[in-house]
Amino acid sequence: MRKPWVKTLLKIGGSVAIIWLMIRNIPWNMAEFKRVFQQLHLGWYGLSLTGVLLVLGIKSLRWNLLLVHEQCAYPKWNSFVAYMASFTIGLITPGRLGEISRLYYVREEAKISFYNGFKTLIVDRIFDFAMLIWFGTTGMLFFYKVLGDINGGAYLLVTAIALLAIWMVIYFSLKSIVKKDTAKTGLKFIRESWNGMFLPVMAWPWLLTLLAYFVFYVANFWIFKSIGIPLSLIDIGFILSLMSLATLIPISLAGFGTREVSLVFLLSFYGISPEVAIIFSLLQFTAFFLWGGFIGWLFWLYNPVKMSLIKEDYRSFMLYLRGTKQ
Repeated sequence: MRKPWVKTLLKIGGSVAIIWLMIRNIPWNMAEFKRVFQQLHLGWYGLSLTGVLLVLGIKSLRWNLLLVHEQCAYPKWNSFVAYMASFTIGLITPGRLGEISRLYYVREEAKISFYNGFKTLIVDRIFDFAMLIWFGTTGMLFFYKVLGDINGGAYLLVTAIALLAIWMVIYFSLKSIVKKDTAKTGLKFIRESWNGMFLPVMAWPWLLTLLAYFVFYVANFWIFKSIGIPLSLIDIGFILSLMSLATLIPISLAGFGTREVSLVFLLSFYGISPEVAIIFSLLQFTAFFLWGGFIGWLFWLYNPVKMSLIKEDYRSFMLYLRGTKQ
């Protein structure tokens, strides 16, 4: 297994290679860069800086509901602090240590088993992936007019029905194949995490997920508006979901390169130049990752957690999945 620093170097190399290929193969107009930056509307951009706080705040409420579902009484403010701090930890550490840090926060202050606590993190991420896959899949169908020249809302409805059918097939497959009493720990964990999302009590987490992404798209609408680009919220949802899915490919550092290439490609469907696409990428990264990371760092200073303890929890969970008793 490669050491963490080797993986980091490979990802840095991947980012450099992707950006170099993009710069080499696209004719750039530096005058366009200068024009867009000079006309940047600071009021709209400043408004977009509230987006990361609102989005993560809504998601922290969703996570708090998942904890309550696991019979864990955890204050909403503490959930918000943990969510913000873990966001920053996730930006500066390899893998998913940011997610694990949330688990340590709650286990330190409330009574919950490691198994049930980690399940809330997985379910929390499934909500996000469900939205990205829904909007991302719909976006690709919409851009290439697979279903004809109908509006984006109709595409979303058709895709939602298809994905729900696939989701239910997986639900009943897991229910019949993975028996609750005899399954191995790992399979049992997957079954409980996935199938638990269909319970009536999950209605509120689903609604909060929709609200969080609506706010996220609105904040990015403000960024587009700050550089004079008129796009609808549905279009922005398609673009950003596909961009987010592209950055999950583990070939670059923090998505650098894959983010820019995907935005240049996706915004070209709207006749937006590569220069404007790159400027939006920089503004979006600053508003959500750099600004959000700075605020999360302040929350981490307010209530810090030791990285050694986070790594210990991660190792404990891997042992648990293998069936090793703690």
